[in-house]
Amino acid sequence: MKLILAEKPSVAKTIASFLGAKTRRNGYFEGNGYLITYAVGHLVSLYDMKDYDKDKYSGSWKFENFPFIPQDKFKFKIDDSKKDQFNVVNSLIHRDDVEYIINATDNDREGELISFLIFLMAKNKKPVKRILVNEWTPQDITKGLENLKDDVEMRNLQAAGYTRLITDWLIGINFTSIATLKYGNGKLLNIGRVILPTVKLVYDRDMEIKNFIPKTYFEIEGSFKCKNGKYKGKLIKNKNSKFDTEEEVKEIIDNINSIEGTITDKKVTTSKEYAPKLFSLTSLQGYITSKYSHFTSDKVLSVCQSLYEGKGKGGYITYPRTDSIYLEESLVGKTADTLERLKKGLPYEDKIKFTKTKRVFDSSKVDSHSAITPTYIVPTNLSPDETIVYNAIKDRFIANFMPPAEYENTEIKTTVDKNTFITKGKVLKVKGYLEVYNKEEKDDLLPMINKDEVVEVIEIKPLSKQTTPPKSYTEDTLLKAMKNCGKNVSEDDTTVLSGYSIGTSATRAEVLKKINQVGYVTKKGKSYYITDLGKNLVEIFPVKELFDVDYTGKLEKSLSDIQKGKFTRKEYLNNIMNFIWNSVNLIKSDIPRKINTESIVYNKNKFADNKTSKTSNKSSKTSDDVLGKCPACGGDVKESEKGFFCTNSKNCKYGIFKEDKYLQLFKKKPTKTMVKSLLKKGEAKVKSMTGKDGNKFDAILKYEKNNNGYYRWLIKKDQ
Repeated sequence: MKLILAEKPSVAKTIASFLGAKTRRNGYFEGNGYLITYAVGHLVSLYDMKDYDKDKYSGSWKFENFPFIPQDKFKFKIDDSKKDQFNVVNSLIHRDDVEYIINATDNDREGELISFLIFLMAKNKKPVKRILVNEWTPQDITKGLENLKDDVEMRNLQAAGYTRLITDWLIGINFTSIATLKYGNGKLLNIGRVILPTVKLVYDRDMEIKNFIPKTYFEIEGSFKCKNGKYKGKLIKNKNSKFDTEEEVKEIIDNINSIEGTITDKKVTTSKEYAPKLFSLTSLQGYITSKYSHFTSDKVLSVCQSLYEGKGKGGYITYPRTDSIYLEESLVGKTADTLERLKKGLPYEDKIKFTKTKRVFDSSKVDSHSAITPTYIVPTNLSPDETIVYNAIKDRFIANFMPPAEYENTEIKTTVDKNTFITKGKVLKVKGYLEVYNKEEKDDLLPMINKDEVVEVIEIKPLSKQTTPPKSYTEDTLLKAMKNCGKNVSEDDTTVLSGYSIGTSATRAEVLKKINQVGYVTKKGKSYYITDLGKNLVEIFPVKELFDVDYTGKLEKSLSDIQKGKFTRKEYLNNIMNFIWNSVNLIKSDIPRKINTESIVYNKNKFADNKTSKTSNKSSKTSDDVLGKCPACGGDVKESEKGFFCTNSKNCKYGIFKEDKYLQLFKKKPTKTMVKSLLKKGEAKVKSMTGKDGNKFDAILKYEKNNNGYYRWLIKKDQ
């Protein structure tokens, strides 16, 4: 028997259906010489800090326990919620009739890590081969099984995945813990390698907008009448249409006395506009979120994953977690076949012609995975959201094999008293690829006019204008900024910043979701804004490297180089450990400053600006019922929409949020009964709290001031 390990049940089902493994067992498929099982994402995870020494590290965090770096080696465990499926996979690996294992997890860093850790924990001794496919169609599965790779060829990819996991765990546990203790004001501060530079991008843009000083400039507009109509033009001086002062503009206009002008030049040129490049995940997320308000970037990725995995009959799109907008040249034949199938019956079918061009096929610009395209399997019964995403991918694919749109561009120069006015017009002559989108371009028409024609001067007037600040980030522009580390680089540039980015195409959407959820940024409409919490974090947290897009970009580039065999895992992790050791000690010696966490807005759909966020948590919909007396000032504590707060809000900061992040770690939320007990007895008994190991326990909770005067939770198991 051959054992195939897929990453998810849906892919296992697709493979099993094609291979004829028709018998469904508990956690796997069997038949025709194959056993096909699956992970459910990550079955294996790193030890929690307390798992290394329960007596020393259980309970609340302590300054003296950081920096924390395991002394011996990093250890792994099976996630409690996934033990049953791991046991299934483990038993199949050790079946006597299994000859070798075929790794069919996603062909990327995380997919390789998932399988690597499973084989590690299962103590697998059997040969492992790798199937590398870009799409789960019968054709690709057949080709992949005929060209299996040896596991040894995947070592660099495994090393990159393992290094990424260790890096993010070390940075997360050390900086989240020490930052929360030092600056958190009783609230959990999420610190991460990708989170902080993303927050910094939003912060920088908001500061640019806030500090922007508009500059007034002037233009001179002429209105003219010819035989066939009217038109306008802008006065050009030294190739520039902008003037700094009103006096300069007035002087020019005062010196124009003629009531007639002459057409001294007329140029008519044609231009071509090609279809936009094929989609990468980032460009697809930007395209969809800018057109459909109910989509977020993580939702686009989720829908893409569903389309990629298919519904048991094969995938409908190629691998979605890609940063490429080009196709490998080896895909020419397959692409031509797919195009032939998809164009059947379209109203513009005769205009779709397959050609091999560098605009589409360029292996030198594909890092690991080609751009997202449809497969030859035409889907049916898609959900509305799947239909939107699939059609976007299909239309972009087809548009790249259609003629370009063609425009006629007209530029005329009107001379009045030796002053030249420029007028431009544009007319769509050939729709080309625009037919795919049923798009009507608005013509910028000019009246028919000829060189040397004399025209009437209707009016010469000044226009006063102002420079505008940069626009706030949207999901589209923020994703692009993360991809390019904030650099202004065109999407076609795939070499300069190869591997140099904030996060990867697979992780950026989740990061945007998280920074919104934890309250560092907020959204109003499509735009992102920094919150008070995010602003305070950027300005107070002393480890500035973690905000630096260049530092983060270099870390991601080094992970990419490990994947390519150009950098070693050992050197990378040594650098990270030294950085953590020095930075955590820097924080511990930093002058104590607290980040104002009162402005966290946990309702991600509610926008709070700097003026309202401080009061909205306490004052909105406050109950009249007094729960008890505030232990800090003796004032009344009442329930509000956001939590339980002292009504003496001007002088007292006592309060407990309903969405308390620390209690959420134990899967609990504060209740009226709990708060009443805390206020009356100084403690509250809480049943069935969930530890990090998944086990339930009863506890006694206290909410007390620490040495710095800020409130924190103390949790003791109730024996």
